[in-house]
Amino acid sequence: MKTDNAKNHTEKSLCTTMSRRTFLKSAAFGAAAFTAAAAMEQPLLAATVGQSAAAFGNGAIQFHPESCIGCGKCVEACTSQGLNVLELFAGKSSSDDLNDCIGCGQCTRVCPARALTEQDGLTAVQTALNSDRTIVWQFAPSVQHIAGELFGLPSGQDVSAKLAAAVHLLGGIAYRTDCGADFTIMEEAAELVERLQHGGPLPLITSCCPGWINYAQQNHPDLIDQNISSCKSPMEMLAALVKQKHTDCYHVAVMPCTAKKIEASRTVMQNAVDQVLTVREFGRLLEARHINLAVLQDDSFDVLFDENSGAGRIFGVTGGVMEAALRTAYQMLTGKPLQQAEISALRGNEGVRTAEVQIHNQIIRVAIVNGIANAETVLPNMQQYHFIEVMACPGGCAGGGGTPSVSGTVMARQNGMYAADRISKIRRSHENTDVQKWYEEKSLQPGSADILHVKYKTNL
Repeated sequence: MKTDNAKNHTEKSLCTTMSRRTFLKSAAFGAAAFTAAAAMEQPLLAATVGQSAAAFGNGAIQFHPESCIGCGKCVEACTSQGLNVLELFAGKSSSDDLNDCIGCGQCTRVCPARALTEQDGLTAVQTALNSDRTIVWQFAPSVQHIAGELFGLPSGQDVSAKLAAAVHLLGGIAYRTDCGADFTIMEEAAELVERLQHGGPLPLITSCCPGWINYAQQNHPDLIDQNISSCKSPMEMLAALVKQKHTDCYHVAVMPCTAKKIEASRTVMQNAVDQVLTVREFGRLLEARHINLAVLQDDSFDVLFDENSGAGRIFGVTGGVMEAALRTAYQMLTGKPLQQAEISALRGNEGVRTAEVQIHNQIIRVAIVNGIANAETVLPNMQQYHFIEVMACPGGCAGGGGTPSVSGTVMARQNGMYAADRISKIRRSHENTDVQKWYEEKSLQPGSADILHVKYKTNL
C-alpha cells in the first residue's frame, strides 16, 4: 500500500518527535509495540505482525519478535551496509521494502537476543541424519578458520582436520570447498583472459558472493548478462561434482554466509546443495550430538578432488578471489608462473581498494569492494577497471553473516587463511593436479565447462 501525502506528513512529524533509538528502546519489535507501530502507520517489519517466527527478505533471515529487546543493533548493522531495510523512519511505504534485503545476515551477527537468526536449516539436516541417506558435507575455506571459536579454540586456527573427524562421527562424507574455489578460478581466470585478448564486456565482476548477486539483481540488473561472471560459486561448483559422484546423497554445505541459503534454493542450481548451515548452526548441531570439536583427533577428508591450493583457501578474505584469479591469469597470459604468489597491493580491509597489476606488457586495473555499502563508490565509474571483486560482508567471508560475532575477530580469521596459503604445497589453482585431471578426462579447456556455469535471471 503506497503512502499518501497525509501519511508522509505524519511520518515526518513522528521522525522529529521520536528518535529511532527511543522507539527501539520502547521494545519496538515486541508484541505490544506492533500495536503502537500500526497506530502510527509505521511499516515496522509489517510482514511479521502476529507471527512468532517469520522469514523476511528472501529466505535467508528469520525474525522472532517475542525475543526482541529493542536494542537497535540490527538497524545499525543494516544501515552500515548501506541497505536500510530495517530503518524505521526512512520513509518506507510498505512491507514490500523488506524485499530489499539481500540476505547478508549482518543483522543476525549483532543481535544479542537471537530475535534475528538465519533461516532454520538444522531441522532438515537433523531429519536427514536420522535417515538412511548418505550425507555428504562440504566446508567453506573460512569455516575452517572459524568453527573452532565455538569450542574455545583461537580465532583463525585451522580446524580442517577436526571438521573431517566430526563429520565421520556423524556418519558422513567430508569434503573441502577449497577445491571448488580452484575450479572457480580456472573458469573465471579463463573468462577474464578471453575478454582481455579477444574482446568482451569489461570489467569482469566476480560472482561467488550471493549477497552481491542479490544486490546486483535488485539494483543493477544490466550487469547480470554483461559484466558479472557466469561462474557458479565454489560451493555450487563442488556441489555439482559431488552430485555426479554421489547421485542420491543429501548434500550439506557449511558456510559463513546466510545468503548462501538463497543461492542453494535457486532453481538454476538444480538442488545440488540440499541444505546450507551457517557456522553457528553447525556448532549447535555438534553440541546437540555431544561432539566437542576442540578435543577431536585430526582426521583426513574423503577423496574427491582432495588436492587444494592456497589460492582456494584465501577465497574467504576480501581481495582473496582477485588475488587467486590473477595468480592463474598471469600463467594463462604469459605461459609462465607468477614468481611471487602473494600480491600485497590487493590485501587490506579498506572499503575500496584499487591497484594496477602488470602482466607481461599489459596493465590490469582492478578494484576490490569490501562490504556492499561500498559498491556504489565503484560501480558508477567501473569502466576504468578490467576486473572487480565484490564481497557483501565487511572483511569478506571472514566476517560473513553466518559467523559468530563475539568469539573471534575478522582479522584473526583472515590471518589464519593467509597462513594456510603460505604453507600450502601448491599456491596457484592451475597447479592443482586433481583439477587438471578432471579437465583432461572431460576433454575440456578452462572456460568451457557448462556444469560450472550458471545463467542468472536479471531480477531476483
